[in-house]
Amino acid sequence: MASPYYTKQPVYLEDPSGRYENILNKNQQRTGYADSTSARLNFPFTPTISIISSSNYSEYGLTHSNFQQRAFDSHSNMELNITAPMIVRSEEEADYVYNAALWIRGMMKMQWLRDNDPGMPPPILRFNAHGIYKNVPCVISDFTWNLDSDIDYVETNSGMRVPVSNMFVLSLSTTYSPKSIRENFSVKDYLAGNLKDKGYV
Repeated sequence: MASPYYTKQPVYLEDPSGRYENILNKNQQRTGYADSTSARLNFPFTPTISIISSSNYSEYGLTHSNFQQRAFDSHSNMELNITAPMIVRSEEEADYVYNAALWIRGMMKMQWLRDNDPGMPPPILRFNAHGIYKNVPCVISDFTWNLDSDIDYVETNSGMRVPVSNMFVLSLSTTYSPKSIRENFSVKDYLAGNLKDKGYV
């Protein structure tokens, strides 16, 4: 039976660029259980997702006034904070969690001298959650993975030890191309729900 880490879940983060070897599904591709060849990080144990939305206003202070006037400057790209439990019940799942942490850190790095495209920035990922957020373009800005001292570890054939209960904490920053904004976005369509499939949150 396939591990839930290798089957599509309601919450996942995907790299559609095809730029790198898919280290997340490589074990299951050998056994035929993988349902996707794209690099997709599944969260089978429902994570906590916090959405941060903010608008920026300038303040105009008037002399001898009890109140200040505010002028709209801009709306900031939304930030998504994800706290995801990663449970390990076998060596196979321990390998997946380790590879997932490695993949996340790799998605935060620019290609370097020995890569095919030196200077290429990290890929734009796509975040999906519960049908509420669909194909949201984002980059990973922060990642935390603690190896706690008060918990059991699963040892793999390669000699690694992975905690049986992990917590991945990620910060995602949404990002949209100027072309997409120019051709797709309007507040009217946003409020009507017409832009959900285009990743506007």
